[in-house]
Amino acid sequence: MKALKTILQIGLIFVLPAFIAINPVRAQDSTITNARVVEMAKLGLDDDIIIAKVKNAKCSFQLADNDLIELKKSGVSSKVIAAMLDTTAITVAHVTIDRKPVEVHTLGQAKVGGRLGSAFTYGIKSVKEKAYLQGAHSSVIVGLSPTIELELPKDDTIDNYIVVRMDGKGDRRELEVGSMGGIVGSKSGIRAEAIHKTNSTPLGNNKFKMTVSEPLKAGEYIIYVVGSADSIKGVHGKGYDFTVE
Repeated sequence: MKALKTILQIGLIFVLPAFIAINPVRAQDSTITNARVVEMAKLGLDDDIIIAKVKNAKCSFQLADNDLIELKKSGVSSKVIAAMLDTTAITVAHVTIDRKPVEVHTLGQAKVGGRLGSAFTYGIKSVKEKAYLQGAHSSVIVGLSPTIELELPKDDTIDNYIVVRMDGKGDRRELEVGSMGGIVGSKSGIRAEAIHKTNSTPLGNNKFKMTVSEPLKAGEYIIYVVGSADSIKGVHGKGYDFTVE
């Protein structure tokens, strides 16, 4: 019995490497490349099947102009190539400030301030509606004249991105997004005086360089995405926050 066990162990030493060589790790097959798409097309798989694979797997495509020409020459349909291009399209802006990457954050559910004052003044004083970001400061700290670079989704425009100053309130930063009552009635949107003028330069491929017209003061800021609010879902906007020191 002991001898048999030894023979089996020796056999595994020689057989297992050969088995692995013949059957490579399936995780490697899970990444779809240009070559894999060409292979599936040559096997005669329908476009819809190839596209489903592309949409539901990890992809690593090379899609420069020459690569697209080679795909067409290899028999890959325009429909499949379009699906491959879609996998590389970004859905939210990629933003860096002074070359530091900045993540998009959702502004928390708005709170209402000034109700007591409005009651005492019989509605003459307005009630302010504010949204907020948790935390006293951003993790991204920049100088007074930051350089902002944005890569936008294909249907987006640089006009949808504005630099806005936020109010520091202890453990969070607030942004006024509307007011109710008062002499002028209800208003929605960010106060004009909180918005800083910027200049933008196209860099190609829907990439832009944005600079502020005047140096910013030390404090808390956000690159607010216009049109990102959805009051029904309790979302009061999205943006890319930063702290100026």
